[in-house]
Amino acid sequence: MKNVFAVTMTAALVLAATGAPAAAQEDKIFIGGLVWLDRNGDGKVGDEPGLAGEKAVKITKFDGGELVGEYTTDDKGMYVARDLPAGKYRVSVSGERYTPTTQRNVVTEGGTVDFGLQGRGIAGRSFLDKNRDGVRQADEELLSPGTLNGKPIPVSREDGQFSVEDLPFGKYKFVAADYSQRGLALVKPLGTNPIDWVTGTLEFTIGELEGPAPLDAMYFEPKADAAVEDVTIAPAKDTYTVGEQIDVKFKLANKGDVPGKLSVIMFNFGSVKLVSLSDNVAGSKDDFETVAAVLPGESVTVDLKVEITGTDLAEIWPWARPFVGPFKDVDRKNQGTQSKKTIKVVEKGASAPTTSPTETTAPTTTTTPPAVVKAGNNSGLATTGAPVLGFLALGALLLTAGASAFLVARRRRS
Repeated sequence: MKNVFAVTMTAALVLAATGAPAAAQEDKIFIGGLVWLDRNGDGKVGDEPGLAGEKAVKITKFDGGELVGEYTTDDKGMYVARDLPAGKYRVSVSGERYTPTTQRNVVTEGGTVDFGLQGRGIAGRSFLDKNRDGVRQADEELLSPGTLNGKPIPVSREDGQFSVEDLPFGKYKFVAADYSQRGLALVKPLGTNPIDWVTGTLEFTIGELEGPAPLDAMYFEPKADAAVEDVTIAPAKDTYTVGEQIDVKFKLANKGDVPGKLSVIMFNFGSVKLVSLSDNVAGSKDDFETVAAVLPGESVTVDLKVEITGTDLAEIWPWARPFVGPFKDVDRKNQGTQSKKTIKVVEKGASAPTTSPTETTAPTTTTTPPAVVKAGNNSGLATTGAPVLGFLALGALLLTAGASAFLVARRRRS
């Protein structure tokens, strides 16, 4: 009996010893699962991608709410918390960057807990719209629309459609691609929240609103046209003097179909000093560019105040460079050829003509004062005031005539 009792006790102790680790192992649990992008929003795991690299799951103790940890998903969207003490836990998925499509908070004592999240998307079209009808034809080239927060967006469909899915909440900046080196410009965007036509950009926030309108980034071959109009000089007069200040005003107009900066050269503008310049243009004494791009059909008025420094200033002639931004002008007839103003400049103190060259000046009559008789000159003769050389010439003429008559008479006698 003692041996049986001893064996029984030993077996009990062995079982107790070998069973202790198993009991301790049972006191540890894990919580893990999948966080996926639920594009159709049905709350069921389907053929949809996992959300990779996102700190999306938080685990707290059910009693007291003590934080256990925050967990980041792996490249497949999986998360796991191992070796947790047995008990109840609250598992939560973050809703700050995505919208949950499943229950946001789950109470569990361990095991698998999956969460579905849904982001937002943007879409649009991008191609070379030659006829500007908004529909891609077979001969119209597909073009990359640009970048979203610095990342290129590819065109995904043959009709020119593109899209970006699963965007988390936050701020975004779309920048349309620049094809100006190819002579292509952005078609004027339409819609309630369109891309800025001048800058080709659109900033928006996902989460506050549904997102932007379709980001159509279509391109065409523009016809640029810069022009100079309405040149005036003040004060307006025939002649100016060196040192005088004048105000020159003119318009730089965009007559084409593409927005861009306009620039102007002041021809033969060397003998002036720039005093002031309107703030819508920047540049030097005779070379200016608009500060901002000018939309088609619009114009800016340029004001210059200059001081004349030399008499060789003969004309006021603003001439628009044949470009609108980087695009070449298609009409060279309105650059400013007809806007030239001819002026005359003289030095200070110089008499200015009082009549125009077409006027006739009446002859001026001069009255000769009467001769004054003087006596007692060095010759002993009285001076009458009449010119002496005139009488001497007359006497010589008479003598010559008499001699000629005498010679003729002698010839007749002989």
